[in-house]
Amino acid sequence: MLDSVRTSIESIRDAARFTPGWLVSCSLLVLAQSLLPAVQVILLESLVERIADDPWVPLIGLTIVVGLMFPLGQVGLAAMQRMAMRLRLRYRTDLAYAAARLSPSQLARPDVTTALEASQTATAAMDDVAGKTLRVLGAGITSAMLCVVIWAINPWSGLLVVAALVPTVLAFTAVSRAEAKGWPKFAVFERRANYATEQLVQQRPGTELSVLGSGDKVAALVASLRGDAMRIVDKLTRTAMLMELVAACGTALLFGGALVTLVLGGASGAGAAAAVAGTISGLNAIRLCGYAFGSIVTTTPQAMIYRRFLASIPPAPKQQVIRNVGSVRLEHVSYSYPGAAEAALTDVSIRAERGEMIALVGVNGAGKTTAINTLIGLLTPTEGRVLIDGEVISAGDRLGYCGLLVQEFGKFEFTLGDVVRLGSPADGVPDEDVRQALASAEAAGFTSRMKLDTQLGQQWGGVGISGGQWQRLALARIYLRDAGIWILDEPTSAIDAEAERQIFAELSRTRRDRITIVVSHRAWTLREMDRIYVIDGGRVVQEGRYEELLAVPEGRFARIFEGQAGENSVPRDRR
Repeated sequence: MLDSVRTSIESIRDAARFTPGWLVSCSLLVLAQSLLPAVQVILLESLVERIADDPWVPLIGLTIVVGLMFPLGQVGLAAMQRMAMRLRLRYRTDLAYAAARLSPSQLARPDVTTALEASQTATAAMDDVAGKTLRVLGAGITSAMLCVVIWAINPWSGLLVVAALVPTVLAFTAVSRAEAKGWPKFAVFERRANYATEQLVQQRPGTELSVLGSGDKVAALVASLRGDAMRIVDKLTRTAMLMELVAACGTALLFGGALVTLVLGGASGAGAAAAVAGTISGLNAIRLCGYAFGSIVTTTPQAMIYRRFLASIPPAPKQQVIRNVGSVRLEHVSYSYPGAAEAALTDVSIRAERGEMIALVGVNGAGKTTAINTLIGLLTPTEGRVLIDGEVISAGDRLGYCGLLVQEFGKFEFTLGDVVRLGSPADGVPDEDVRQALASAEAAGFTSRMKLDTQLGQQWGGVGISGGQWQRLALARIYLRDAGIWILDEPTSAIDAEAERQIFAELSRTRRDRITIVVSHRAWTLREMDRIYVIDGGRVVQEGRYEELLAVPEGRFARIFEGQAGENSVPRDRR
């Protein structure tokens, strides 16, 4: 109950901050509607008493009151819908900005992504809590005013009218407790089902599934997950229906008691008739109150998840890109993944100075990615430390020192200019900087005739481009970012050999003002490296220049790249 009250207060505060005009309009309309049943009782009693004398004033007043009930309700509904739309926009915007502040390590946590998914779902339910709170308050005013008016006729009847609210409050308190436990479980199934659905509807994974003829398997998974989620909803719905039925019976008994008390209490004919009519009119308000309060109770667990999530992601200053970096070091770093039997890294030491290009090589699973993730702060070493310019930098701040291009680079289907500008956190990146980054990434050839506002992605009616072209755009983002440390994980894996050579030539030409760390499986790309670290089984087993490592035939480097020294083929361990 307290959580529902708190949720209602927070929603009214949100409406006052973000849409004050509509809140005032809705409040005035609800207040007017709330007073009408009590006014109806007064006018009807006056009409019956003066029916043989001078009935025109109460008759006209009663006509106006009855005539206003429906249009005020419709206008109030429209006003609340507008207020709800404004709040939904605000909630979703705030959630988007909170998600943008998540660090990579937070995004890797299942509990965080589940809370994010649940919060996204909650925004669809939270938007009309403020309006429903006003309805509940309006029903309370209606009950209080009817109590005052009917009290003058029969005090016990007045008290019973107010007491008719109690069953609804008790019933939906029980519903709230059940849903506080059920909705987090629902969110887990819903998140997984949404992910599986995206694989079917997104162009690239959907095309692959279609070619493989395996789309029905994913569809079956979606159906199973949705079924699990629906069973949770069914259980919650059964609980809510049972509680609502009990509340309805209780409310009917109390209203019936109020009417019986009127009749048995010896009220005058005019007073009894007016009280009965007013009570029946107020019954509709009480019924709507029950529905509104029930919706608030139902939404409360979701709203709490949303607000807890936003509170857990405090405001953060815009990331600052650090371009002047003298050195970076991993000193005796070890790391073990939770639950893993063996360490992913053991006593790894790597160093790089400004102007150097170094490489990490090794077969799949050797520990290269873990080393990179430790360097940039996605993972916290269990032993050892990461130093930038001789200092320990926090994981969050370390991201500003780095520009990272991973194998699973983002294919953001926005406009060409926006796709490249994502490389920099700064606003207002000039067009000429975007074009220069495209040229440096060897992407000018296919983008020179495109305007920067050209939409990319065929599913949006835009220009379709190849995987290699997408990778060049990802590299262009790194050039635009121009951080002090560049980390390039297979930066040319989707690019043809000629373009690959041009890209590495440009990287070598511009290496002077940065540290460049490359992960590569192609031997020829390693020739210009100042130093190569060979990682195997989570340890650095060799270190040196290309020629030095190749000159040790029994070494791990020579075995990995055997037969590839003068070729541009895939190394043996990747075949």
